[in-house]
Amino acid sequence: MKRALFSAAALALALPALALDVPYLSGRVVDDARVLDAADAQGLESTLKSYEQKTGRQIVVLTLPSLEGEPLEDFAIKVARAWKLGREGRNDGVLLLVARDDHKIRIEVGYGAEGPLTDASAGRIIRDRMVPRFRAGDYAGGIKAGVDSVIGTLDGSYAPEPDDGRAGGPGFGPGDIPEKLLMSIFVFGILGLFEFIGICAPGIGWFLYFFLIPFWAAFPLALWGPRVGGTLLLAHIVLFPILKKRLAGSNLAKNFIGNSRGRGNFVGGSGWSSGGGGGWSSGGSGGFSGGGGSFGGGGASGSW
Repeated sequence: MKRALFSAAALALALPALALDVPYLSGRVVDDARVLDAADAQGLESTLKSYEQKTGRQIVVLTLPSLEGEPLEDFAIKVARAWKLGREGRNDGVLLLVARDDHKIRIEVGYGAEGPLTDASAGRIIRDRMVPRFRAGDYAGGIKAGVDSVIGTLDGSYAPEPDDGRAGGPGFGPGDIPEKLLMSIFVFGILGLFEFIGICAPGIGWFLYFFLIPFWAAFPLALWGPRVGGTLLLAHIVLFPILKKRLAGSNLAKNFIGNSRGRGNFVGGSGWSSGGGGGWSSGGSGGFSGGGGSFGGGGASGSW
């Protein structure tokens, strides 16, 4: 029994060591998967260096043989943060990650670049510009097309083709659906809860009505585009007052408020607060790096 427990403990301690390490940042093109010849790698390096000198924005390409079981999105954030991509205070770096044997692509976007390079735009770049070339075995062409499209999107000189209604929703392919659906369920669940509280609560109801408007404007637009986002925002603005008028004095609202007060929750109760989160830190990478590194999952993923 003791031997089994010791073996299990040793295995648990060894597991972190099996995690894929962040590669050495040797330049703007880190081709660990060896999918680029010398001329292609040098051409991309020159393009990215020239663009950085011109605009200050950092874009780095990383190819890996495999993620070795690491989640694509988590590892992309890990690399972008460790390399501190983007300018200090602006955090406008972009990482284009290709996992050759896993057939996965990720465009990871820093907080400061999410305005022009939205999740939807990144998804279309992967789906329309990179995946067809990768499926044909043209890695160099697919990566170059991805880089050129990212640069063009950031500069406003490239606009992806309008969504054609294919599966996967506006702006991203089938590989993004689980991520987007989970994010939608989480965000809309929170917004819906506050919506219901605002409708039922007599004191803070109208405060929540106005407080929620920017959130209904921001999150649905970012997740699903202007059509869905605009519809949900309009629904909040129009339906909230109607439902509040009809439900505020109903038994449902009274029971909800009474139960919340009884449990000590924030409807007519003592309020709520949240503490600040921690941060992250990383060691040096070698080569060059920026002063940014603030990434929170913006971007898109795809597969071929």
